[in-house]
Amino acid sequence: MKAAGVARSRPGPAAVLGAGLALALLPALSACGVPSGGRARTIDPSQVPYVLTAPSQPAAVGSAPPPAPAAGDEPRTYFVDRDLHLTPVAADSADTAADVLEQLTSGPTDAQRAAGLQSTIGPQVALRLTSIDDGVALVDVTDLSQALPADRLPLAVGQIVLTLTSAPGVDAVRLQRDGTDREVPLPGGALTAADLAAADYASLLTTP
Repeated sequence: MKAAGVARSRPGPAAVLGAGLALALLPALSACGVPSGGRARTIDPSQVPYVLTAPSQPAAVGSAPPPAPAAGDEPRTYFVDRDLHLTPVAADSADTAADVLEQLTSGPTDAQRAAGLQSTIGPQVALRLTSIDDGVALVDVTDLSQALPADRLPLAVGQIVLTLTSAPGVDAVRLQRDGTDREVPLPGGALTAADLAAADYASLLTTP
């Protein structure tokens, strides 16, 4: 009695074609640097294109705030435009801090008003330059909180600081009342009695 044989099936055409295709691809893959073995290989960084190894640059989140004007570059007077931003105008015949402060308290000219400029520094606000000590202009000022609404106070202080720091020899401003340092608001609303530089109020400037 013969033992029953195990039937062996012949591979179909699809299997033969798949095996042939895999064998055909092996040389191409080896030429492309794909390892044929199971072990990982370390690639020399010098062989990797720079664009793949260079650190990615962060996406821009938004435009940077405008830079503060350079102190003493050109005397200017700062007024408020229709959008409630501070805009510089050339200070005519102004050579000193006292000159630009006087022009600030005089307010915009008729032509500047026609162009939409105004000032928060009205007749009710008294300003007096008492001295300039080591680049810091000391200014005696009336109580701004009684003369102006709260939302106009940073604009008023910004006008004073930016105008005075545009004059030669002035790097910062300290506001006082009868010789006592006063707390004034920064653009964000925080109060400070420290010396004030142009950069402190740069965010209120008209953007280009």
